[in-house]
Order: sequence, then structure tokens, then C-alpha cells
Amino acid sequence: MTNIGRSIATIAAVLLVIGSAAFIVLRQPFVSEGLYQAKTAFGRDAAAPEHHIVREDFQGWAVIHYAVEGAPPLREEDGALIVEYPGDGRLETSTPAPDDDGLLQRGYNRQTSSGLVPLSRMGDIWGEYSHRFFGNGQSAAGGRSSGFFVGTMGEFLATEWPAAHAEPRVSPTHEIGRNRPTEEL
Repeated sequence: MTNIGRSIATIAAVLLVIGSAAFIVLRQPFVSEGLYQAKTAFGRDAAAPEHHIVREDFQGWAVIHYAVEGAPPLREEDGALIVEYPGDGRLETSTPAPDDDGLLQRGYNRQTSSGLVPLSRMGDIWGEYSHRFFGNGQSAAGGRSSGFFVGTMGEFLATEWPAAHAEPRVSPTHEIGRNRPTEEL
């Protein structure tokens, strides 16, 4: 290998290590909270942090549907949205979806008999997604769902994507107040 080839390989390896380290650091809850605080300190709007809580024995896809008419709102605690999933992992709320999809401001926890136990994005949480859906062929988004898988990587890889969770069971509310009928799942 020539000196130029070795230099390019070395630079590529260094960039890969730096990129991987940045990805891991930015996914940590304390960094997310710091970014949120810095953004709001400079007068910039930022989506509220989200604390997602699954039950002690939960394993599988946890999915939330935002802006669902007739569903209860999420509660807030110290400026953060508290997202508590029922036993089946499927939650509907009338709370509007955060503008930035909340991916950096999400914290994941498991409710146990001794309190909340943090879940790791590097071993317990897989397949995070955010999905905007459209009702009746309209061009404006009818709502948003997002979700994540709780379990091991092997369990995640052996599980189907939550296609049945793509839209809420109840019609979402459109931004101008019209209902978007959807079929009951």
C-alpha cells in the first residue's frame, strides 16, 4: 500500500471513530437535556423532553399516536412530557406531536416495584421511528406516530415491524380541526 493509501485509510478510520463517538454521546440523556436547555436559553423553541415509561414485564413495540381526538393528553412534569405506556405498549394521546420528533430529547425507563430503571439505547431500545400519516389521500399530515422496540437485539431482529400500529384506532385531528376518518384496527 502506498503512503497516500495509508493516509486515506488512517483518515477514514479516524473519521469513523469520531462519528461513532459523537453518535453515542449525543444519544445519552444528559446530553439531550443539555442541548434542550442550551437551545431554550438562547430563545429558540425546542420540543419538550419526553420520558417514556414501559411496564416492568414489557417486551416488544411501544407505539404512541399523537393528536388523536378524544384521547387523554400527556401529563407534564418539570417541563417534560411523561409518556406512560399501557400493558400492550400502544398509547393514543390528544397531545400534539413535538415539532422535532423528540428523538434527541427522549429518555426511556422501565417501571419496577422499586421505581424507574433507565433503559439503554445501546442494549434495551431498538428501531426508534417517527411516522407521519395522511388521512383520506389528503396532502397535509393527519397525525404522527412514533415508537421503539424494548428487548434484546435478537428479539428485535426476530420481530416484524409494527405495521398494525401505523395509524391510531381513533381518527386523528387535522391541524384545521377536521377529523380524518380511519378504519378501526
